[in-house]
Amino acid sequence: MVRAVTIATLLSFFSGCALAGASAAEDAPGSIVSGGISRDYWVHVPASYDATRPTALVLVFHGGGGEARGMARLSGMDDVSDRHGFIAVYPQGINRQWKDGRTDALSGGDDVAFISSLIDTLETRYRIDPKRIYATGISNGAFFSFRLACDLGGEIAAIAPVAGSIPVGFHDACKNQPVSVMMINGTDDKLVMFDGGRVGGPFVDQGDSISVGQTFAQWLKIDGCSAPPRETTLRDVDPLDATTTMVQAYDRCRDHAAVQLYTIEGGGHTWPDGPQYLPKSIIGNVSHDFDASETIWQFFESHPAR
Repeated sequence: MVRAVTIATLLSFFSGCALAGASAAEDAPGSIVSGGISRDYWVHVPASYDATRPTALVLVFHGGGGEARGMARLSGMDDVSDRHGFIAVYPQGINRQWKDGRTDALSGGDDVAFISSLIDTLETRYRIDPKRIYATGISNGAFFSFRLACDLGGEIAAIAPVAGSIPVGFHDACKNQPVSVMMINGTDDKLVMFDGGRVGGPFVDQGDSISVGQTFAQWLKIDGCSAPPRETTLRDVDPLDATTTMVQAYDRCRDHAAVQLYTIEGGGHTWPDGPQYLPKSIIGNVSHDFDASETIWQFFESHPAR
């Protein structure tokens, strides 16, 4: 029998985990004061960083119960940063949560204001390209990425939420300028269910989300996408992972925005090609059809702000 767990503890496996190996890149903690509260983050600057050239910034948000450095381990985004030369930053939520629009109890501070201030701070310390600021995250961090696209659309060029959706009621308030969106969702996610409903599934009630399909449709409307999508099925790289992946891509949207949905048949509450951080009985299958972090960066790189 599976023991009851909460989403607030699902990613705690990664709490305090050190990043494997050492590199010539800069890895350092940081903090700023936002709303009278000291807020923490972790920054990874690749060895190739050149202060004379504008550099892309990728904000990577942990899930409920996770930590900034643990999210680096889960996503493997530092390696992608080193290969492609962008700065990766892992903010830390209060009580390991983000106020994503489901319930005020998820955080004790104004997280949107924190991220806006964090971007301002990073722009004073590094040469950040203002047209290439992006956000991604898993679970609670995915919900929060959607919220940032709604509330900070003028600062965020594109988002890539993994295993997340939009809260019931909140989506009606999101009427923003176009932001490119790449969604990654598993059909067998028991915590943020593909068809919507109570977040936490059989484990705990943490608000309600609309379905993945409704979320996708909402962003198609916001971004003014009208042409028929490109639909492809990815090669089944690992038949033993019990997943297959279909991609719907709308590339002709308003202001050159794009909206994509990676539907992982049989996929769970997981980061594709990432670790099986909890048993399959709790989080489901990890897909190995594609490397989520590399694919997310390729999407970001192709969709700067206009």
